[in-house]
Formats: sequence, C-alpha cells, structure tokens
Amino acid sequence: MKGFWRQLLEALRRDFVAGLLVIVPVGFTVLGVLWAIDRLDQLVLPKVFGFFGLEGHQPPLAGVFVTLGLILLGGALARSFLGRGFIRIWERLIDRVPVVRSIYSVLKQFMEAIFGMRSRDGFNRVVLIEYPRKGIWCYAFTTGDIDGEIPGLPAALTKLFIPSTPNPTTGYYLMAPTADLVDTGLSVEQAFKLIISAGIASPEPDPVP
Repeated sequence: MKGFWRQLLEALRRDFVAGLLVIVPVGFTVLGVLWAIDRLDQLVLPKVFGFFGLEGHQPPLAGVFVTLGLILLGGALARSFLGRGFIRIWERLIDRVPVVRSIYSVLKQFMEAIFGMRSRDGFNRVVLIEYPRKGIWCYAFTTGDIDGEIPGLPAALTKLFIPSTPNPTTGYYLMAPTADLVDTGLSVEQAFKLIISAGIASPEPDPVP
C-alpha cells in the first residue's frame, strides 16, 4: 500500500506542477486581455454617454471599438497634410508652457523610440554594457550619440536607456563610451521579451564582437 500511495502522490504532484505551468500563463494572459478590454471600454464612450445623460446605456464592448477607431482616426489625420499642420500648431502652443512641454516632449520621444519611428539610433539597436560594474553585463537600448565633446570624458559617447525587469518602461539613462558597447543582434521586440521574462523567454544569440 505504501508504494501505491507514493505513486499516487507523485502523480498528483506532477499533475499539479503541469497544471500550474498551463494555468498561470494562460490565466494571467486572459486576465491581462480582459483588463485591457475593460480599460478601453471605459476610456472614452462612457464620458460621451454621461455628457448626454445616458449613463448605463452603453452597449457592451462598444467603447473598445470607439477607442480603437479614434486611435486609427488620429493616426490617419496625423499623417495627412492638415493633421501635420495642426500638430505643428499644437506643439508650438505646448512649447510655451514650461512643465507641460517637458512632459509632452518626453512622452512623444519615448513612444517614437519604442515603435521605431525615430532615427535609426532610437531604440533600434540593442547592446550589452558592463553595468553596474565590470564583469556584470546588462541589456541597453541606444538612444543616440552625444553631439560634441564633454571635457574630461571620451570623445565618442552613446546615450543609453537601461530598462528594468520585469517592467521595461522604467530604467536608467546613461552615457557610455561607444567602444564599450557590444552589439547583440537582437531586435527591440526580442530584447523586451527577454527583459520582461528575466531571460527565460527564449535563448539569446551570441553577441557580435
């Protein structure tokens, strides 16, 4: 009987672990998608219905389609001649408000860098750098080169963003000698996947010296 119970417990343990490996990623993915859908659903349309005194009359998921439609419409307008003119006027107005212009500029540059819409230096190159000390390597995104020389520092400096794990939208800004950087051959998407998963998601290609 002892052997039977031991085998039964071992089988239950294996099934439990296998269940966790399936349920945890699936469950959190589903919860994340549902949370995103709920946020999109409540972002714009409820305010419109509330303005007209129609609280509670919003059709299910209508807010999701309205929000996505507004994003697509905003993108189409931003790419048009009139839209580009409006954006230039808007940015001139924002540029006159000290605190707001800094927030707007940082957010715009960060989004452009993430989606690869800046110059080829912006978040398009994933490198390795020894940080926080020699012998310890971490991933970093290049965000451009330093224009001009800074007294007392190497002539060729590169601006870096070092993301945190598991939230890569936070991190550190550094200036490092360009010669100290090691190309990884990774795309921005691959690097984000590795950083979010703490290196578990997929194997890394060998760095290019």
